Amino acid sequence: MERFEKVISLTTTSLKLRILEQLREERRISEIARALKVSRDTVKPHIRSFSQQGLVERCRDGYRLTTYGRAVLEKVWEVERLMLVDHSIREFFNTHDVSAIPHDLLRDIHMLCEGRILRRTNPFELVEEWVDIVLESGWVKGVSSVYHPEFPQLFTRASREKDITLILTRNVLEKSFSAHGDLATEFLRNSELRVVDDARVAFIVAEKGFAIGLYSEDSYDASRMYLSRDGDAIRWGLRLFHHFYEMSRSPQLTPMGDLESHKVDLK
Repeated sequence: MERFEKVISLTTTSLKLRILEQLREERRISEIARALKVSRDTVKPHIRSFSQQGLVERCRDGYRLTTYGRAVLEKVWEVERLMLVDHSIREFFNTHDVSAIPHDLLRDIHMLCEGRILRRTNPFELVEEWVDIVLESGWVKGVSSVYHPEFPQLFTRASREKDITLILTRNVLEKSFSAHGDLATEFLRNSELRVVDDARVAFIVAEKGFAIGLYSEDSYDASRMYLSRDGDAIRWGLRLFHHFYEMSRSPQLTPMGDLESHKVDLK
């Protein structure tokens, strides 16, 4: 069989896919024809062909997609969404290090089509919309291999009333306790903190959005960030977070004299 023969057959005209879309619910041929503004005779041969391929089944009052047909239509829709991904998003993932992202998530990158790339002239300034996502959300999960002096205050303040889980690399964890021991200690009382050996990525996934930054060659690119408030992007981000959570562990924090000075024991 020639590669893509069946796909080409299914997508020769947009009408075929529009008919399949109609058949997500049980429909009579006359209802489909009326909805698509075509004749019954135009719809009939496509229904016959779909039935022979196992995409559509006859039911009491018309036709509907089979389980197999729903799966095929969903895959076609995934390809459509993949082609809708904005050029700037494609360029972002094509030119940055994505080795920290599992293959199954890269395969589902169509879930990020409803988002945009934010470019920052001052990479050290926190993005206002990124902060808004944290403050507006009832829960926040994050992974970071990047230290920012404003992170401890922001997340500690948010932890007083939100469900927060952070996974940090050892270097970021040690810097946070060294520079902000009091805030880090308070954060630990309110939220979950975990450590991971390596994470060439920095992202948050929250109730109200998802944002991610990536590495370019050997350093983190703080000048660009992907951000989305779309539900699919949030679900994609949650899958990425769970990937890192499975690799992470709870740090052993030993007080040294007072709460503002800690030794981080990760053995």
